Amino acid sequence: MAILEKTVRSAAVSIAVLFIGLNLFGIFGVWWVDYKATEIALRGFGLIKTAVGVVDAGVTRVENLIATSRTEVRQASESITAVGAHADANSPVLNALSERLETTLAPRIAQMQQVLPPVRDAVMKIGNAVSLLNALPMMADRAPQLAALDEAFNRFEELSADSTQLRATLRALAVAQKNDVSAETITVLIGLTQRIDNRLGEAQAGAQGVRADCAALQIRLDTRKSRLLFTFNLLALLATLMLAWILYSQVVVIRHYRRRAKDDIVA
Repeated sequence: MAILEKTVRSAAVSIAVLFIGLNLFGIFGVWWVDYKATEIALRGFGLIKTAVGVVDAGVTRVENLIATSRTEVRQASESITAVGAHADANSPVLNALSERLETTLAPRIAQMQQVLPPVRDAVMKIGNAVSLLNALPMMADRAPQLAALDEAFNRFEELSADSTQLRATLRALAVAQKNDVSAETITVLIGLTQRIDNRLGEAQAGAQGVRADCAALQIRLDTRKSRLLFTFNLLALLATLMLAWILYSQVVVIRHYRRRAKDDIVA
């Protein structure tokens, strides 16, 4: 009977020691998981913040180009209106206007078309990061839509065609004879400048909308980030306390059986 009791006691102590080891490993594992989860979350937040910065810089660049282009287009419209049907007497003015549009407006439209693709890529990265973060608790959100950027890009394609038509019409008007100039031609030119100005405004509004969506998303995520990291740490702390209680209970078991062993030796 004594041998059986001693065997049971030894087994209980061994199991308790095993549980202590497992709990110590579990505590380490809990905080390692907390560290990795925090690292992944911060990486996602950092990716979004970087992409939002790219969007902001790109849209700001596009805004500056659009503002300059709209001013130039409006000045061209005023010049065309002032020339009116006296194109033959103002041929140098029309030639200068055509050359200015050739050397300034066309390159700016090309620059806008070059700036938008990186902005679109950044918005796509934001969408991918948001999709990953949506798997985390309290992080469900909506990514900025690409439709507005795609629409803006289409506007620039149309602007390029309108700009080419405007310059070609101006060159033709500059060399036209007086009896070749009609009010309809002037109306077409003014209509082209107005259409270019409107499309520039639409593209600007679309780009600004995307930037506003990204900025609002960044603000929401900044608020949720602190809550998410606090939740991670709180869960890790609760798991640590639970494992520490289990560890303490095993220490109590070991002390109990050691005390009984001492009592048996004394007896």
